[in-house]
Amino acid sequence: MITILSVVLLAAPQVSVGLDNRVTEIDRTTTYVIRAVNHEATPLAANVRIAFPPGLREVRAAGAELGDSHASWMVMMPPGENTYRVTGVLEGDPGSAVAATACVYAGDLSRPVDCSTDIDQLPDPEVTPGATVLSALAMLLILSGSAGASYLVARPRRADLRV
Repeated sequence: MITILSVVLLAAPQVSVGLDNRVTEIDRTTTYVIRAVNHEATPLAANVRIAFPPGLREVRAAGAELGDSHASWMVMMPPGENTYRVTGVLEGDPGSAVAATACVYAGDLSRPVDCSTDIDQLPDPEVTPGATVLSALAMLLILSGSAGASYLVARPRRADLRV
């Protein structure tokens, strides 16, 4: 049993993957950076794939095949670090959490060699302290200015009675 497990572990390519967009709150546009490291001495035929969070639109990923919910690069990954980028506009419910997951597949495309997930928050709408009071004052000024202008336009004109 131990020898079979050893053979399986030795046969699996040594690859690691990291995913980060360098923020903890996404405010519309974001760029995910996938860093896949091939620890082998030779190039590796691999599929680098990212599953988008729901609501990611206007996606751009150079060299990738784009699907509705993912981007995928079929590559011959050279030894060392390899970088892939995905940029998009995220729309979703304020205050909710969203996640993207990147995986590297090699050989058996049904099971990843390594995966990484990035979880972020969508910010709550900003509330400006006193905004309601400022809006009410602005409306009051507009209404009083309009009332004054209406009075000046509509008032009866008196003829000058001086002789």
